[in-house]
Amino acid sequence: MRSTQVKVLASVAIIVIGLMLTVAMLSSASSPTYNSGILIDFGDRQVTYSPVDSEEQSDPLSALEYACSANDFQLTYSEEGISINGVPDSHSRSWSLYGVQPGSTEWTLLDSDPASYSLSDFTIVCWGYCGDDEVPTKAVDSTGYCFYGLDTPERVVSLAPSCTETICAVGGLDVLVGTDQYSNFPQEVVDRQEDGSISIVGGFTNPSYEMVLLQDPDLVVCIGNQSMHLRIAEKLRDFGVDVLVLDGGESIDAVLDNIYMTSVALGNASKGVEVIEETQRQIDEVTGILQSVHLEGKRVMVALSAVQSPWVSGADTYVHDTLVLIGAENIYGSESGWVQVNAETVAQYNPEVIIVVSSDYEATQAGYDSMMASMSAEWRLTDAYKSGDVYLLSGDATDLASRAGPRVAQITEILARIVYPEAFTDGVQVPKYMGDDFTDYLIISRGEAN
Repeated sequence: MRSTQVKVLASVAIIVIGLMLTVAMLSSASSPTYNSGILIDFGDRQVTYSPVDSEEQSDPLSALEYACSANDFQLTYSEEGISINGVPDSHSRSWSLYGVQPGSTEWTLLDSDPASYSLSDFTIVCWGYCGDDEVPTKAVDSTGYCFYGLDTPERVVSLAPSCTETICAVGGLDVLVGTDQYSNFPQEVVDRQEDGSISIVGGFTNPSYEMVLLQDPDLVVCIGNQSMHLRIAEKLRDFGVDVLVLDGGESIDAVLDNIYMTSVALGNASKGVEVIEETQRQIDEVTGILQSVHLEGKRVMVALSAVQSPWVSGADTYVHDTLVLIGAENIYGSESGWVQVNAETVAQYNPEVIIVVSSDYEATQAGYDSMMASMSAEWRLTDAYKSGDVYLLSGDATDLASRAGPRVAQITEILARIVYPEAFTDGVQVPKYMGDDFTDYLIISRGEAN
């Protein structure tokens, strides 16, 4: 048991070091080039991309007129404003011009005369139908590269389990030719790894650049909070390979953006929107159940092990965002990221619910009992320990809780059922430990809700 705990903590330390190096890697990454195209965003991720000739349509206004003509959109100007394809300006939303500056990942409102701007001054420009506090749909990845206008890939390599799950969720399994060694969902990925049609290109924190190149990819998908991923992304781009660098998934919104970005890069944006809408529907159903019942915000701790001074989820993590969404209080919400905490604070912050996310213990009664027996005096002082509200997520459930990917509705439902079992009247009761069988306790996010 001691050796497995050491391995888990060592892995977390490696990830944290990777995060610390990320800032340096971002500053040294090759500069994004501008995209000779224009976006028309009708809202709700209904986006049309049109390539344009930057010499003939050099400014955003002439580019808009060209794009509307190419897509058979009616474009009209009036004293009330602009109307595109029958969607006019209104008092709540209007058509405005936005651009992403080179080196940035955010939209900037361009409120001067559109003819005064040049497309080549921006990574990408967009005419977006937005309200006062809105911006268009995301158009660049976490390194500032535009993911529109890429050639539809036929050979894709993923460098992270969350990337692999996202690729497969939007219909990319059949073009996947390489993954990291930890990608194990969906099962078809494992089957193809075993028969050799998907190659292993290295670990999560140490993918092999040479192995990636050997797969002859036309698209590589990785994440932006790992320095080695950024280093490989820069080298691949210099070599002429398209790379999509996803957000690290520190929030549910980031996960949904990652789904959309991946679907666009794979040439299947409509599938991405479909997945996002269904995921959001399931999440809304879970939170709707919780909101219909008067619930006190329970204090929750999510830890990566049951050791005396554990690594726990702070703010800016996928787990924290999920806890906030279901109305729980993350007792380490004042911290940032996954952090190791002092044992005394576990007793001081006194969680009412403890969730241990670890495969150190088997998802059996014996494994659970072993975990409980190993807990330190500080853990035993908590309300969670005294009331028996300590839960273990092991095996496949560990992957679910630790990967910021398209199964976000499932972890939302699992956490909601753990923290607020009294809110659910469907007869499903989650046990104190869950492993590969965690889907047995899903109703809403398994598509069986009425």
